[in-house]
Amino acid sequence: MQQTRLENINSLFLDYRRHFETGDAEQIADYYRFPLHYYREDGAKLAVDRGAFVQQVEKLLNAYRRLEVCQILGTVTEVIELNAFMSLASLRWTFLHRQEEGGKAIELYSSYTRYLLTDTEQGLRIDGLVIVDESAKIREAVRARKRGPS
Repeated sequence: MQQTRLENINSLFLDYRRHFETGDAEQIADYYRFPLHYYREDGAKLAVDRGAFVQQVEKLLNAYRRLEVCQILGTVTEVIELNAFMSLASLRWTFLHRQEEGGKAIELYSSYTRYLLTDTEQGLRIDGLVIVDESAKIREAVRARKRGPS
């Protein structure tokens, strides 16, 4: 894989993560090419337009706000070059919350997501997404927060 392509992928996800932290669903959607193809954990495949995607991202951002996520870390763990124009990138997302005592950020939960990236006339865009259902992890993080530090 070309070093430039790897740098472009890392740069894309660094900027993408920043927009998740600022909570702007419209700007997050700018990183995607629509219709976006979702590949669900149960094997189903969906084509999603920009409007539906923005609504889904807004729900996810609201969940992050309720959890008081203070920082999101995204680590590219693997990139597979599929051809000259497409790559498959795996990322580990880690969601942090600031503890009340001492102000130290602690991990709420983490999850892995895989992205199909395509070079377009507008630059590198996310064309497909292997969905990881975060709802169980979010519910457990909420329960853990209610129980308090152990």
